[in-house]
Amino acid sequence: MIWLLIKASVCGWAREARLFAQLSQDPVAMNSNLTRLLLVAGAIALGLKSPFRASVPPIQEVVFQAVWQEIDANYYDPQFGGKDWDAIGERYRQRLAAIETVEAFDDLMEEMLRELGDSHFSIASPAFNQLMPNSWRGGDVGMDLSVVGNRVIVHRVQPGGAAALAGIRAGQELISVGGERVSDLRKNVVNSGVFKNSLPYYLLEAVENRFFGPPGHQISCSFKLGRISQGMTYTVKLKSYEGRMSSQLGNLAETPMVLESRILDSNIQYLRFDLWFPSLMEEMRSIVREMDATTKGLIIDIRGNPGGIGLMATGLAGMLVDEEYEMGRMLLRRGHLNFNVYPQNGAYLGPVAVLVDNNSISTSEIFAADMQETGRARLFGTRTAGAALPSVFKKLPNNYYLQMAIADYTTQEGNRIEQLGVTPDEVVSLSRTKLRRGDDSVIEAARNWILRQSQ
Repeated sequence: MIWLLIKASVCGWAREARLFAQLSQDPVAMNSNLTRLLLVAGAIALGLKSPFRASVPPIQEVVFQAVWQEIDANYYDPQFGGKDWDAIGERYRQRLAAIETVEAFDDLMEEMLRELGDSHFSIASPAFNQLMPNSWRGGDVGMDLSVVGNRVIVHRVQPGGAAALAGIRAGQELISVGGERVSDLRKNVVNSGVFKNSLPYYLLEAVENRFFGPPGHQISCSFKLGRISQGMTYTVKLKSYEGRMSSQLGNLAETPMVLESRILDSNIQYLRFDLWFPSLMEEMRSIVREMDATTKGLIIDIRGNPGGIGLMATGLAGMLVDEEYEMGRMLLRRGHLNFNVYPQNGAYLGPVAVLVDNNSISTSEIFAADMQETGRARLFGTRTAGAALPSVFKKLPNNYYLQMAIADYTTQEGNRIEQLGVTPDEVVSLSRTKLRRGDDSVIEAARNWILRQSQ
């Protein structure tokens, strides 16, 4: 099971768009990582059955066959949800003869993958750089963005950072960046064929990718305050990133990572992190253990957190309970893996609020669903993405890559998160007006609930 815990869980939506860009731009370096992935996970089986005629096909048919066979051999449900995978393969293969462009072939592959109806199935083609053209080069824009409806909103601005120095403020709506309109980027994401529940995630990744560059790089962008206000153009000069970096783990390269801890008014502990990564666990444990009887409550903010190591959810849950229990179960092609929670010394047993949004994905959803089902925490924010399946990346011919789900997940009560997501106990959207005043409406709702618990 080591390959599942270290490889598959890391790939579960965690920075996958950034990884896909790296795959295309640095194939030599990434090939070694993919080699290690296959060595740990096991080589692709030989002699797989195929619905294709024996011949030496063109490269597109080779890619098509590799995708079909890989899913046929390793999809977590051997019954394919009651669908006839052989018939699906034959039906789409017959359409290959009419394909005339690379783009049409990519669209055909994505359409076939959508037949399965699950997240974590994607094809990264050599043309993927159209969505994610830039690699991260150490520049820091100094702001966090969120997707509210179809709009990209400035959620946080780092004091003294590049965005703040340019005059950008929280609550503004991003209209364009680097000459590309956000509305056009959204159309490109929709047309790319990604899992529909993950559209906000890919939109945000595509936008943030346009802010990548080296320190000193200047980026032109336009924002507006309200729906009827005029847009204003700003020039952001990227500063050198001086924050926390993850260590390389499997095929997940080093990436910027956030862990924020502060005390809010009325002695409420606030904890925010944007990736479920092992190196954060000890620091989070120390933060929880330092809380005492005077602490009114704990707010865990996993908005915008796309996942990471799946079993980290059980580790954080263990810091909040005093009894052992089963969080859920991961169902594999052969067998299953229990997510068991073990109480830890110094656990905090007071009120807990968990904040989620449409970009809380994978491990974040598993944790949120458990906190809600067990009644251990109250959830605030907006519905999560419903993309909770663990996955792996497979290298294909001609520099294509396949991301595929290799397991399903059900909660302790037997509920699936996939496609459904987790709906908060209190649905609260970000208020642009409050953001402009320096307030976060979701944090505010969670804080008010915690204070009511102590009355």
